[in-house]
Amino acid sequence: MRKQTKVVAVASAAALLAIGASMTSFAATGWVEEDGTWYFYDNDGNRVEDAWKKSGDNWYWLDGEEGGAMAMEKIIEDDDDIYFVDANGVMVRNTWIKVVNEDQDEDEDPAEFHYYYFQSNGKAYKASDNSSSTRFRTIDGKRYAFDDDGKMLYGWVNDSGERLSDDDGWESAVYYLGNWDEGDMKTGWQKIYVYDGDEDDDMEHWFNFKSNGKKRSSVTSESEGVGTVKEEKINGQRYGFDHRGVMVYEWTLATNANANPATVSSWKYFGSAEDGARVTKGWFKVVAPSEDNDNVFKTDYSGTFAVDDADDENERWYYADGDGNLEAGKIKKIKGKYYGFRPDGDKKAAAMLSGLVLMEVDPTNGDIIKVLDDGVDSDELDDLLDWDENSDIVKSISESDGEGVISLYYFGDEETDGAMKTGATTVTLDGESYNFLFNKTGGVESKGRGLTGVDDNKYIYSFGCRIKAGSDDKYQVVAVSSYNGTPATDIHAELVIVEKIDSTVLKNAYNADTFTNDKDETVSYTDISELPSYLKELLDADEVKLYLVNTSGNVQKSKVAAKDGDDWYFYVKNRAVKLYTNNKNLDDRDTDTTEKWENYVKYPDVAN
Repeated sequence: MRKQTKVVAVASAAALLAIGASMTSFAATGWVEEDGTWYFYDNDGNRVEDAWKKSGDNWYWLDGEEGGAMAMEKIIEDDDDIYFVDANGVMVRNTWIKVVNEDQDEDEDPAEFHYYYFQSNGKAYKASDNSSSTRFRTIDGKRYAFDDDGKMLYGWVNDSGERLSDDDGWESAVYYLGNWDEGDMKTGWQKIYVYDGDEDDDMEHWFNFKSNGKKRSSVTSESEGVGTVKEEKINGQRYGFDHRGVMVYEWTLATNANANPATVSSWKYFGSAEDGARVTKGWFKVVAPSEDNDNVFKTDYSGTFAVDDADDENERWYYADGDGNLEAGKIKKIKGKYYGFRPDGDKKAAAMLSGLVLMEVDPTNGDIIKVLDDGVDSDELDDLLDWDENSDIVKSISESDGEGVISLYYFGDEETDGAMKTGATTVTLDGESYNFLFNKTGGVESKGRGLTGVDDNKYIYSFGCRIKAGSDDKYQVVAVSSYNGTPATDIHAELVIVEKIDSTVLKNAYNADTFTNDKDETVSYTDISELPSYLKELLDADEVKLYLVNTSGNVQKSKVAAKDGDDWYFYVKNRAVKLYTNNKNLDDRDTDTTEKWENYVKYPDVAN
C-alpha cells in the first residue's frame, strides 16, 4: 500500500553543512556550533533546552536530554504532542516516518517498524484524548488510525482504538487495518488468515467491512447469541455472517442460536467458501448437511433434516425461495412448471421429487402430507392396481391417517427435468409402458393427481393408471364404485374407487348358478344383470358399475360371448357386464331361462 515517503533518516556531514548554511547568527547569542554540535543561547548566554527554535522556514528541537544539543533523527515529545526531526534536525511535516520497533514481538507486536504521520504543523496524528471510539484520519485518500503514542494502528482493532493481538482477538474486533506495513482501514471484501479456535487451526476466512470500516457481524449487542447468523444484502446478493464476522458458506445452520438441525426451516444454503452468496429463488444440487460431510459451514451440532440422504451422501435437487428458505412439503409452481418437494420430517426432506410417486396431498392447499412411495416400479404399480393387501405399497395406504387424497404423481426424470406431468402421459417402468392420465386442471391442490374413474366411457383409470387386461387374460372386469352420491363416471371426483374383479370371484361366487343346456351340458354362470349380493357386500358402495376392458384398456361397449384366457365368456350390453359363463350355448330346455338373457345375449344394444 503506498503512502507518502516513509523515511528512516541518517545524520551525515552533508546534513550538518546544510544546517550551518541556514543558520545566520553565530554570536554569543543564538545558534552556535560547538565541536560539530549545534546549540542555541539566549540573551543571557544560557543554552536553551527542551524548546523549538526556528531558522529560516524550519524548526529545530533543542534536546534537554543532550544538554540542549540540537536533536537529529529523533521522536520528540513536547507536552502532549509528538514530533519528529530528521537527520538535519528539521521538524518533518506532511509526511510518514517509520521508526524501528525496538519492542518487536512476533506474537504481540510483529511490526518491524512503527509508522507515524506528521501533519502540516509537525504534530503526529494520535488517538483523541476525549473520545472512547476509534478515530480515523484521511491521508492520501486512505483512512488510518493511531494510538495514544502516535503509532499507526494495524491488524485487528476494536471500537476503542485498541489493537487486539490475541489469537481470538479478531472475533470481537470491529476494524481490520491490514498488515503492519499497510495500516489503512479495509472496506468491502477481505480474505484474511486468522486462528480459528473452532477448527484449532489457521484458517483463511472471508470478511466484509462497511464503508465506515466496521466488520459485518451477526452480533450487535452483548445479549445476542453466538449461534446466530445475520444476512446482509451486498451488491444485490445476500450473504450471511456469524458472530465473529466470518462469511458463512454452503449449508448453514444458524438462523438463530436455538436452531433445530432436524428442521428444514433451520437451514439455508449459501455458495462455496469462495463465493458465499445465498441461493435465492434458485435450484441447487448437493448432499444434505451432516457432521460427517464436508459441505457444512460449521459442524458443532447434531442431526440433520434429511437423515437418509445425508448418511448415503445422495445428491438431491433443492429449491430456495426469495428468502432463502427451502421449499418442503408442497407442490410449487416455478417458472411455469410444477415441482414437488418432500415434507419436513421425511428422511429425505425438502428433496425434489422425481419419477412415479405415491403421496398424500391436502386437497385444500396442495401441501404434501406424506410421501408413501417414491420411484414406484412396475411390480409396485401392479400390486397397487391389483390391491394386494400384503404388499408394502398397499400397506402404506392402509396405515395412512387419511387426512388428504392419496394418488400417484409423475415428476419426470431427476437429471433432465423433474417437472410434474399432466394430462395423458406414457410412463416406462422396467421396460414396460403404462398409460396414465394426470389431472391438468386447477391449481396445486389438484394438478398432476392421477385420476380415478371412467374417462369419457373409453378408458378406466386407477391412481391415474389405465386399467388393462393382461395379455393372457384378454379381458378384465373392473368395478367402479362411488360414495355419497358421487357419479361413478366422474373421473375428477374424489369419492370414486376403481377395483379389478378377479375372474375367480365371479366363477366361485357362493350364489353362482348352473343349468343344463339343450346339448345336455352343464353350464355355470354368474348373472350380473343386477349386481349380485356378494359383490354389493364386497364393494360396499352406494353405486357400482361393472365394466369390461381389453388388453388395450378399451371399455367394451357391447360383446357377445367374448372369450377370456380361461375360455369363459363375457356378455356386455351398454358397457355393463351382464353375464359370465363357461359355455356360450345358453339354450335351455327351460325356455324361461333363455328368454331371461335373450335381450343382451342375441341382440345387444350398442347405444351409449
